[in-house]
Amino acid sequence: MAIIEKEVSLPSQSPGASHRLLSYTFSGRPGSHARSVYIQAGLHADEHPGLLVIQHLLTRLQALDDADGILGRIVVRPFANPVGMGQRVFGHLAGRFNLDNGENYNRFFPDITDALKDNLAEEPVAHNDVAEVKRRFARLMAPLTSPDTVGAGKHQLLSDAFEHDLVLDLHCDSDAALHLYSTTNQAERSLRLSRCLGIEAIFLEDDSSNAPFDEAYSNAWRVVQNAGVVDADKVGFSCTVELRGQADINDELATADAEGILRFLAEEGVIEGDLGAATHQAGEPQIYPLTGVAPIKATTSGIVIYKKALGEAVRKGEVVAEVAPLDQGINPPRERILSPVDGVMVVRHLIKLVRPGQRLALLAGKEPLPDRKGNLLGD
Repeated sequence: MAIIEKEVSLPSQSPGASHRLLSYTFSGRPGSHARSVYIQAGLHADEHPGLLVIQHLLTRLQALDDADGILGRIVVRPFANPVGMGQRVFGHLAGRFNLDNGENYNRFFPDITDALKDNLAEEPVAHNDVAEVKRRFARLMAPLTSPDTVGAGKHQLLSDAFEHDLVLDLHCDSDAALHLYSTTNQAERSLRLSRCLGIEAIFLEDDSSNAPFDEAYSNAWRVVQNAGVVDADKVGFSCTVELRGQADINDELATADAEGILRFLAEEGVIEGDLGAATHQAGEPQIYPLTGVAPIKATTSGIVIYKKALGEAVRKGEVVAEVAPLDQGINPPRERILSPVDGVMVVRHLIKLVRPGQRLALLAGKEPLPDRKGNLLGD
């Protein structure tokens, strides 16, 4: 079947400037009642592994489409943040934060939850009428458009996502092991996706604050579920997949990740065909509460030296890193960074010159920490 390529123009932010969002739609087999899928990469425009994964994924989806192996509708957006991709400061790509106002690009997506609660109370929806739920989402999103380029982009991304049952947002961290963020009511599907991709660490939380893309989607579905409109197996699924670190970009990894996504889509009944065996060898995924994730920070400036590898187990009180000061004489004592949890090293900072207060790493533990309030990880 034909693959539909679509461009959406965003409002200009300055005279003569233009930005657009691109997507590819694989319509699926006529008459199929399979789930639909939305996949995007590059919302943080300085996180590039997902951009290459999507290139491999598109090639494989085209081949599956030629073989009539796509059952449900699949929309793939190869880059989600054209504004951020153009932000260079003295040659350095600064794509995580909007230089216009300092906001993280993956925060403050439109919130329809309060309006949705009122709407469902005034106009009940038939039980498990997922199509009508999606129409309600679209109606409530429509008036939230923005004349601002970035705001209009966020509105378009979330509006498109609300049309689908499964939403994958591909990111990466600075220097990291594969991990995934989702919500507590989607633990089983998160485990399924993680097994397909070889992910060992899953972070679950219902509301990590500040409305990132995946939660703006999942929060609306949770309202619908809590109202008793849909059963648990009908609830839309969204997650953020962290594809290792910023430097982990090559065809071998991207091919393996694309195949992992395809295996997940096959298990969800969206595609069919011979996908081959998994190439990632990983242990059983472990679920960690987001309140058990410990950001560790430096208290002095210097060069950080990590004592634990990504994915390596850590014990509470164990040295996980040291900071060597550069301005305190010859062979000065190093700052020793101790783990506050029993858990695993998931994220490290790629740039090793650090300053006081800077986050050095994320350690995932099973037990909620007393000083963690469930908020997203800050930056």
